[in-house]
Amino acid sequence: MKTVHKPIILIAVAAGFLLGACDNDKFPEPEVKDNVSFALDIQPILTAECASCHNPSEVEPDFREGYAYESMEELIDEGDIIPGNAEASELIEMLEGNSEDGNTMPPAGPMSPAKIALIKKWIDEGALNN
Repeated sequence: MKTVHKPIILIAVAAGFLLGACDNDKFPEPEVKDNVSFALDIQPILTAECASCHNPSEVEPDFREGYAYESMEELIDEGDIIPGNAEASELIEMLEGNSEDGNTMPPAGPMSPAKIALIKKWIDEGALNN
């Protein structure tokens, strides 16, 4: 009888853990605090991840500090953000790479799951300018 090598066993165990961690091909969402603040929590994400492209000289909406919430209100009016329902919001579909039109943001690569979870929580809490 052949001896099973340790690397093969380790790979099998690791694969089992990874597959066991999946729930419908999704990893659990990170824990997010309550009472997400647009100014303190969301604006810094938009500044770091979005404003380099989303500004008056590049592409709308404008996500620079001081202009971003007004742009968010436009996205709410257009139905791309549905306050109280992040899962139905086109913005979240784009951030998660699930948009029906194939539009993924940011185009350079996905945001961290923690940042997306924070934006989702903010939308679920009403997408307020707080």
